Amino acid sequence: MLYNEWGTPKFSLEERSRRWTKVRELMAREDIDAIFAPPNTGLFDMFQANVRYLTGLGGNHALMAAVFPREGEVTAISTPDVHKSIWLERQDWVTDIRNISGGWGFAGAVVERIKELGGIKRLGVTGLSGNTRFPEGVTSHGIVERLRAALPGVELVNANALMEEARFVKSDEEISFLESGIALVERAIDILASQAFPGVSENVVYAHMISSIVEGGGELPSMILWSAGWPQPPSNAYMPTRRPLQRGDIIITETEARWGGYVAQNTQTLFVGKAPAEYHEMFALQQEAIALCYDMLRPGVTLGEITTRVAQMSNDRFTCANLMHGRGLGDDSPLAVYSVRDDIMANWEMKENSVFIVKPTVFSKDGTRKILWGDTVVCTEKGARRLGKRAPSIIEIE
Repeated sequence: MLYNEWGTPKFSLEERSRRWTKVRELMAREDIDAIFAPPNTGLFDMFQANVRYLTGLGGNHALMAAVFPREGEVTAISTPDVHKSIWLERQDWVTDIRNISGGWGFAGAVVERIKELGGIKRLGVTGLSGNTRFPEGVTSHGIVERLRAALPGVELVNANALMEEARFVKSDEEISFLESGIALVERAIDILASQAFPGVSENVVYAHMISSIVEGGGELPSMILWSAGWPQPPSNAYMPTRRPLQRGDIIITETEARWGGYVAQNTQTLFVGKAPAEYHEMFALQQEAIALCYDMLRPGVTLGEITTRVAQMSNDRFTCANLMHGRGLGDDSPLAVYSVRDDIMANWEMKENSVFIVKPTVFSKDGTRKILWGDTVVCTEKGARRLGKRAPSIIEIE
């Protein structure tokens, strides 16, 4: 793995060549002359994935945009508060880095670059629609309208599917970044398991988990979905409270860590004290579902097929549902949250070296209790290969 002089991980020039060649081949297929990846740090920076993929730049909520031509120099556009020299220290992929003016408007800089390139007939814009979690789109309407007004001879087309296709299969370098990320996740879970005692406030444990990720070289924002209490809370709370933990509490956390922007995740169920016997029964079924998913996660198998098979594992006591989605730089397709939302997701085929978080969920029949466990895995010809090392378990904190 490569690092800059300050110890920040970065990708090789060979990785840059692989990505840019792949994206440009897809652009030629779709007759797209340039791609504009807009700024958006929403969903824990996940909406910045395309900018990061094309430039290697971003992180910690930094608003970045990119203009990526089929031919010519790639341009990164930054807010005015980060000097160009800072971005140049972090990577060696892009040298044309431009700071927008103090008004913080990106459209003007994009229009300027498109006009400089000349001959742009079709401009692909990412985030217009079809995003994994927000299919209505996540790109600023104001930016799009300014581009239309300033570039009347340029057709704006949706490049979201193109970039999803480009990012889906991971290189060995990308997988190594995800492995570093999962190591940080598992360290954070170790901290959770060693500190979540009765009387300790939720937010204190949460803070120590986040601190361990940053101390280990991970980036912010780092998503930790969190729920704690008894009876079992009905959903994630996103934020911990200042409530002291109590004996008998269940804690469910989906813990992520970013390494060079790449997001690895582990999902864990814990109890402060002993878990009720019913949860051990649910966990046994959940692990059967995990094994099924791992065995099916081979090239050519569709997400819909996996989701159907998991649902068929339900019985007269428990409901079993698939929960899995792509892993990478953020908002990665495909996605199944207990079901698949459309035919695109249902028919999405696994490919070798695609990466997922797989965490099928088992519910009580009345839906008030659930358990899940999951790890980041790589699709191979022999099924899923785990990137994590923790043994699957319900963690009982005594």
